[in-house]
Amino acid sequence: MARAPAAGAVDPRGRAAERHPLLRLSPAIAEIAQLNSEGREQLRVSRRIADKVGSNADLSASAAFRGANDSRAYYGPVYFFGDTEPFMTLATRGTGRAPDVIVAEVNLRFIWDLVTGIRVGNTGKAYVVDRMGVLIAHPDLWRALQCSDLSGHADVRAALDGIGPPSGGLVKEDLSGQRVLSTYATVPSLGWLVFVELPLTEAYAPIYASIGRSTFLLVILLACAVLVSLILSRRMTVPIQLLTQGARRIGSGDLNSRLAIKTGDELEALGEQFNRMAAHLRDSYATLERKVIERTSELEKARDHALAEHDAAERARRTAVAANETKSRFLAVVSHELRTPLNGVMGVLQLLDDGSLSETQRRHLATAAASGETLIALVDAVLEYARLEASTEMLETRDFRLDQLIEAAGDLMRPQALDKGLSFDLACDDTVDTAAHGDPVRLNRILLNLIGNAIKFTPSGGIGVSAATERRGDHLLLCIIVRDTGIGIAPELHERIFEDFVQADDSIARRFGGTGLGLAIARRLTRLMRGELKVESAPGAGSTFTLEVPLGLAGSSVAQGALAPPSRQLRVLLVDDDPVNCEVGAAILHRLGHHTTIARNGAAAVELARDQALDVILMDLHMPDMDGVEAAFRIGELGLAKMPRLIAVTADVSGRARDRLAGAGIAKVVSKPILVNALREAIEDDLVAEPAAAQRPATELIDRPFLDDQQELLGAAQIDKLHHLLQQTGERLIHDIADAAAAGDHKHLARSAHQLGSAASALGLVRLFERSRDVELAAPAMSPAELDSAARELAETRQASMQALNDLLEPAGQQSVS
Repeated sequence: MARAPAAGAVDPRGRAAERHPLLRLSPAIAEIAQLNSEGREQLRVSRRIADKVGSNADLSASAAFRGANDSRAYYGPVYFFGDTEPFMTLATRGTGRAPDVIVAEVNLRFIWDLVTGIRVGNTGKAYVVDRMGVLIAHPDLWRALQCSDLSGHADVRAALDGIGPPSGGLVKEDLSGQRVLSTYATVPSLGWLVFVELPLTEAYAPIYASIGRSTFLLVILLACAVLVSLILSRRMTVPIQLLTQGARRIGSGDLNSRLAIKTGDELEALGEQFNRMAAHLRDSYATLERKVIERTSELEKARDHALAEHDAAERARRTAVAANETKSRFLAVVSHELRTPLNGVMGVLQLLDDGSLSETQRRHLATAAASGETLIALVDAVLEYARLEASTEMLETRDFRLDQLIEAAGDLMRPQALDKGLSFDLACDDTVDTAAHGDPVRLNRILLNLIGNAIKFTPSGGIGVSAATERRGDHLLLCIIVRDTGIGIAPELHERIFEDFVQADDSIARRFGGTGLGLAIARRLTRLMRGELKVESAPGAGSTFTLEVPLGLAGSSVAQGALAPPSRQLRVLLVDDDPVNCEVGAAILHRLGHHTTIARNGAAAVELARDQALDVILMDLHMPDMDGVEAAFRIGELGLAKMPRLIAVTADVSGRARDRLAGAGIAKVVSKPILVNALREAIEDDLVAEPAAAQRPATELIDRPFLDDQQELLGAAQIDKLHHLLQQTGERLIHDIADAAAAGDHKHLARSAHQLGSAASALGLVRLFERSRDVELAAPAMSPAELDSAARELAETRQASMQALNDLLEPAGQQSVS
């Protein structure tokens, strides 16, 4: 009995081949190996080396074994054995719990025979590229044996990237430099690319032959067409020439000639149409002449009528323009005459608040002032709608107390609500207790309009007004909400009620009266202030009006009952022909701390401007003999070394009046009645841009002209008192500033610096005033070291300023004693 071969023994080559008939059936298979599920070699039959049976060699790390286990089938890259023949490794995994893996080495030289046998046309060829772009089969065996790398070719690169071939093929140069038409296909499982190329000359040969045949046929057809056209043209030329001659005669006005064409076809019918057309034209021409005469007569009548209507329209336009100018002049005069007595009333009301009134008295005075401003608003309403329509309404902004304005409006309207048996609630948030910069008159007008509407259209229940502000960057957003329990408004009318002359329905006007202009003016004024006015309402459920208006931050605190002293006393000339206005204006200017001279007419103003050095001229416009504009022109022609600033004081704030003022060099306007804050802002507005320091050397500590004016105005005794008071106050404030700097209290340091600057400005200590103001503004952002440095600098500046002031005042004091 024969013994079984030991592990790793080699069987004879023939016996192994018998166990693998694939080597006989497929000459392309050069070697077959069988691996178990663990990757150990069980059998290897080869045409190149000796067969092995049961070698148990560990091939589990081979790419073929791992690839077959991962994807069941593995296709290895093409390689060349002995640089003569291409080979490729194939592997497949069996089935079952522990499947074997069969690995075969395949000789690809038989693909050469296949590729060589492919015929593309007469001289075309095919070749194969593997998935790495290496040429593995080509009719020229030498190129395949060279392992040519074609991955750098554009078409091969595109095919490897998965881009399909163009539908019409690709024109390129082949490996020999010949231009060919190429296309390709992919072998899906192997990733190989099969390229087919056909020389362009052979590919385009059928096309060229077809073009030649088509050209020959086209020439034959063209010759036939020319021959036929010559035959037809001879039959058509004569009738067409007759038609042309007939058309020419008809065009020249000969409508009696007839065309005689006897061809028996469409040309003869066309000739008959020409004859009938000529006959119709003869009839129409006669009718047309008659109609032209009639129409000309009608047009002459219409022209005469249009000219008459144009003359009437022009006369009406001139009449309307004249009426409009008359209306404007009338309204300006009426407004001026009404404002003159109101100026006296408002001036006296403003002068009553000298800072010594109680809180109740101040509230009553504020209510009276608000009533006066409301009366002014009623006068302004005569012109307001027309200005809004013409877009000439101008805002007059100034600093004002927001809480006082809202409370005054509430105090003014509360009696009307109580008289109707309505409750009236006014709730102001703490944020409203502040100073703002805006147009208080128009804001008050909107607020009174909304509250008045709520009272008017609320039969029972009550009115609620709430106000709050929100800080947004460099401005405040004021939100005022007015609620009522009145008749309400239908949703579809929420926007219509803001239109001109519109109320909710016709019964509203009959029951409550009114013109329907109030809300329209309120909406326009709100939008003029870049705000928004909205309404939420339903019939029978009351209405809620929401007013949102942006307001600026006040440039300085607006004190209740007291006015801050000016940074520099100005010499003001007040020009007005009304004695009440002169008295009130002088009192307000004295209250503001300025020196006042009065002129009762324009001529006196020109004389005083020539003889005296003035800083500001307050000029009334409507004066007898010489109005304010002419007086401003004459003052401008004086050629003064220092031209005073001209400010118009007038009730006429129309756009036409402002244009005249601008032409006369008047850039600012203060409307009558004169309000203290408005006048102060107009006069002192340019002091920031033109400080007293601009009129003195930068090294001076004291403004000598200002100090001289103060001595002349107040007297030596009063100046001496101020001197000692400044000495005591300054020492205390410097000590407070030093303590605040040591404690890092930015707020207290800024407040003390502000007080020190205000005290210094009273006697013209400009260097100390300016430095105190700079420290006040910069204190919130200063570091502890900067706070200490600022405190020391203020102390040094105060000491130097007081020493300079002592040197100036002591000789004068000694002289007065002697």
